[in-house]
Amino acid sequence: MNDHSDHDLPDWGPLVLAHAHGRAWVALDALIRLDQRMARIVATATEPALAQIRMAWWREEVGKERPVNSRPPPDPLLADLQVAWAGHSSSLVGLIDGWEALLDDRPWAEEAREQFASGREGAFSGFARLASRQYAADAAGEHGRCWALADLSTMDADGSPHSIPALPRLPSELRSLAVIGGLSRRALKRGGRPLFGDRLSPFAALRLGIFGT
Repeated sequence: MNDHSDHDLPDWGPLVLAHAHGRAWVALDALIRLDQRMARIVATATEPALAQIRMAWWREEVGKERPVNSRPPPDPLLADLQVAWAGHSSSLVGLIDGWEALLDDRPWAEEAREQFASGREGAFSGFARLASRQYAADAAGEHGRCWALADLSTMDADGSPHSIPALPRLPSELRSLAVIGGLSRRALKRGGRPLFGDRLSPFAALRLGIFGT
């Protein structure tokens, strides 16, 4: 089973990726595209059981270890994930599980929203470990959770958090995550708008990229 249509990154993606380099760039690019892929599956799901089958395929393939000299999978996204996230695929599985929880009818139960937030939190923590910044894994996860809360507030009227979390500073090597987290917090403060919900959003992203806060 293969999804052959791979849409572009979200509008904020290029500014975020400008602060990642080398393997980290490939890993973050693939992470964001995987998140987008799962979002499309949820948004277009007319039969939850079929959507679960598609997600189960991704869960199995992402976590599969490939022999060193094996032919790469035909899906470019899957190929990037298997290379860049080798040894850290459990974080991606959690992300997929989080999206699968949103296949339930809205308004989502608190358990579903928590699983979604935990999935993105774990993915950001995994990215920090992948980037050899293990000491910042928990802090990075808080930025991923904030991203989840921001998206939940736009997707579900009952998904807005009761309080807007403060975010810890991240090392410069994880500045790309700080841009996502900072934009997410800004969106929450503005009433649950998209990350690029107004004309000043790109400037906010640039500031976050320079200063991290």
